[in-house]
Amino acid sequence: KKPFHANPWVPIDFVCFFSPRGTWAMAGHPRVVRAARTILRSAAHNTNPRRRVMHTFPALGSTNLHSASAVQEPPSNSDIIGNWGTQQPTSVTLKDLCEIGLDRRRRLEHAQFLHRELRIRLAQRTLELLSLPYGLPERPGICEVIKWYSEYVQILEEAPVPTNMHEDEDFTRMLDSILHERNQVMHTLALGVQDLMAELGADYEKIHVEVDAILRRFFMARIGLRFLLQHHVESLNNREGHSGILQLECEPAALARKAAADCVMLCKAHLGQSPEIVIEAEPGTFTYVPMHLYYMLTEVFKNSLRAVVEHHGEGGFDDWLPPVRCRIVHGCEDVTLKISDEGGGISRSRERDIWKFMYSTYKKSPWASQKGIASPPGGSVLAGYGVGLSLSQLYARYFGGDLKLLSIDCFGTDVYLHLSRLGAMCESLPQVVLYSPSMRDSSISSEDGLSERLLISADEEAFLRKELSSFRRDSR
Repeated sequence: KKPFHANPWVPIDFVCFFSPRGTWAMAGHPRVVRAARTILRSAAHNTNPRRRVMHTFPALGSTNLHSASAVQEPPSNSDIIGNWGTQQPTSVTLKDLCEIGLDRRRRLEHAQFLHRELRIRLAQRTLELLSLPYGLPERPGICEVIKWYSEYVQILEEAPVPTNMHEDEDFTRMLDSILHERNQVMHTLALGVQDLMAELGADYEKIHVEVDAILRRFFMARIGLRFLLQHHVESLNNREGHSGILQLECEPAALARKAAADCVMLCKAHLGQSPEIVIEAEPGTFTYVPMHLYYMLTEVFKNSLRAVVEHHGEGGFDDWLPPVRCRIVHGCEDVTLKISDEGGGISRSRERDIWKFMYSTYKKSPWASQKGIASPPGGSVLAGYGVGLSLSQLYARYFGGDLKLLSIDCFGTDVYLHLSRLGAMCESLPQVVLYSPSMRDSSISSEDGLSERLLISADEEAFLRKELSSFRRDSR
């Protein structure tokens, strides 16, 4: 209230820095900062960032907080999460996404859609993690993921809606940073659940069905969320033969060879030896997401290689290991990959366990033990977290496919990876794709009951039946 020259050593309660492009950073009293953010967001629609209105605030002392009371405080982060998390997300068809990825003129429209849609889906994932039972939201790992997702909602809340191609490029760079800044969500969540498992011991079996159901829904919705993010980011590059994240002529044999070479190298590095992977493929291509297929193949290959090394190297180093075989067949509706190994198989009593999240049979190979090759805490690069196979099944089911397993105890295992053909340019989609999770929004409602049945395991069905019987008894 007094001229600055009257006292050059006045305390500063608020500082705001502007760049020529209008980006800003601020520091000061929390209430003033929140109020300033509201004003700056409202001024962000001015066409020239250099001419944005600069609002000044009177100095706030510790006993004079009422001077900012006239400024309405913006909602807190929890209020923002609650608001967006209860709104209805919008489903996006594969055909629309494919067209958007090929037509740069539709990018701006899609960016404006994502500005709102991503806040809804990120907030839903945050609320879903907060609903985890048994104190899981407060555990290290899980609380970190909740914090990350909350921060992403806040970032989008404060970001301006893109109104031209230049702003869309800025928006796309922001989405790209979100994609790559926190790429350990899966493993961080796994460590949080493993912390609870270690604490409860055998008692975890009583609650694993409930935790698995929530994690399965979370991961399936996260696949859709990341699909939208990656598709918009990749479509900016406009790569030939691609529509965003979709490769119009994806060659599964080439991806299988790359995944095989990478997994054999990993197996040798961490277990000391590795069988070879033999690819037997028919020539052919189809529309698919190559990074999804690569992830699924690496998870299955790693399991097979590890099983062979452990089964045939129980007495020590084995000079000869039977190969893992991958057969690729292009059918009328599906592209099917059959991965066969002679890794000792799985007993029938354990077959249901392999689809549980956090279930792992990992053990260090005798050869690696002799050579002193250490495994990182929580598992190795080859195994240990207990999410790879279950997550691969969700990736396959996202587009109406599936991942199934048949095993002969004490001999080996066959894994069948069924991938739905997405048609040319994602047109004329088969029925199984039309009713897949990729064609629905991220919410769980009663209308999804029919299609959600594919996502319910036998253990979950038994749990639900038990709860229903208990409810009926209590209602009498």
